[in-house]
Amino acid sequence: MTIGLLEMLFLLAVWAIVPLGLRFLPDSAAVRLALKVQPFAALLATASFFVPKGMLAAALALPWLGLNGLVAVGGLLRLKESFRGGLPELFMLAAMMFPPIGGVHLVASRMGHPLAGFPEPIVLLTAIHFHYTAFAAPILAALAARNGGFLARIGGIGLVGGTPLLAMGFLFSGHLKIAAVGVLTVGVLLLAVAQFAVPLPSRRARALLAVSSLAVIVGMILAAVYEHGYYTGRTWISIPRMAQTHGLLNGLGFSLGGLLAWTVDRRNP
Repeated sequence: MTIGLLEMLFLLAVWAIVPLGLRFLPDSAAVRLALKVQPFAALLATASFFVPKGMLAAALALPWLGLNGLVAVGGLLRLKESFRGGLPELFMLAAMMFPPIGGVHLVASRMGHPLAGFPEPIVLLTAIHFHYTAFAAPILAALAARNGGFLARIGGIGLVGGTPLLAMGFLFSGHLKIAAVGVLTVGVLLLAVAQFAVPLPSRRARALLAVSSLAVIVGMILAAVYEHGYYTGRTWISIPRMAQTHGLLNGLGFSLGGLLAWTVDRRNP
């Protein structure tokens, strides 16, 4: 089987983004179990891309959906604490509750089954979205907001609120979809600006956070251009080109760079 850029972006999530992000989630037995089973679930999810789409590929992807479910259970067990802890804890809660949607789309993608009438590559793109913008980004917003970032709080509200709005826009209304893209774009851009001001003690961590911010600023501008072109019927940027630009900037630059910055900061206080 041929592994393309979209598949590689998803595999980057299962092998790097998710294990890094899990370490910042509130501690619970469910999250600890998710960390333990992550390598095995990631290995099986990877194997699902090397067999033809169908029942076997979907079965290999199911453990990853189970891991997503464990993370969501961890969020449900801390529901009261999250609402009492303010916006940073609510951002972490969102990062725990959104991933199962990505897991469902992964299984559907490997099955070769369209969801809600949407064919590939939309199904796989949705799985990717819910492991980056809907998982890594809320974690980064929570970490920045805990360090006194007012802009990070506003940005976090935008990106957490924009994610379900975008889903509803895909299902019900093109106008709502455009509005959701606007909310998400503004939210992520505010978070990017906020990250520049986060006072991390490590020089390497600050440099990685700056790379994260610069990458997502360019990536979200491209997303806005793509969506405007789609809405007006002008194909300014194709989906493959978006994967090569927006996808890599958001995946490698923003999500991985940001999570690595906070990981380096933990190791070098």
